[in-house]
Amino acid sequence: MDTQFQVRLRPFERGVIVDMTGDMTKQAEEAMLGQRAWETGLGASGPYLILNFTHVPYVNSAGIAVLIRIVRAGMKGGFRTFAYGITPHFQKLFRMVGLTEYLMIYPDEYSVLQRIEALEQPEASP
Repeated sequence: MDTQFQVRLRPFERGVIVDMTGDMTKQAEEAMLGQRAWETGLGASGPYLILNFTHVPYVNSAGIAVLIRIVRAGMKGGFRTFAYGITPHFQKLFRMVGLTEYLMIYPDEYSVLQRIEALEQPEASP
């Protein structure tokens, strides 16, 4: 059932969206980690990374390891990681392995962008 994994980076105003297609397995490692030196941050792109799982039907342990490396690199590189389009089954799996401690999951791209917009708003003083 292994479908070819592909990645496309799509910049947005405050960061980068990673549109992924195919099964996230061992082959995803080179495709994802080869995109950039994640530990150095997102550069001028902004402080937010959004992972689009809408067209990712399957994630195995090697794929989870790749995600862990990216979210940990985000901690070092100073960017926050969000994700959307994750099936309920994989949301549960991500919670079980502790990924949701560092990866905020939302139902769709609009919801993530709304959350980022809220984070960018200065807090109102009393």
